[in-house]
Amino acid sequence: MNLLNISCKKATYLVSKKEQNRINLFDRLTLSIHLSICSLCKKFEQQTGLIIRNAKHNHSEEKLSEEVKERIVSSLNSD
Repeated sequence: MNLLNISCKKATYLVSKKEQNRINLFDRLTLSIHLSICSLCKKFEQQTGLIIRNAKHNHSEEKLSEEVKERIVSSLNSD
């Protein structure tokens, strides 16, 4: 197997690592090559980025009040 040829499974793993800024130069290169020829993995990369950006955006703006948190905990404990 060619060193620069990776599977889609490995590519999706590297996309996830890349989002956490935990990818080395060699992996970045092999991922880039794979994404240039695999439209499905490229779509996965785009969707992952969108999900992460939206999660960060929503997390920073919307927080539950203490009252709502207590009601949720109470509701869960009542079962």
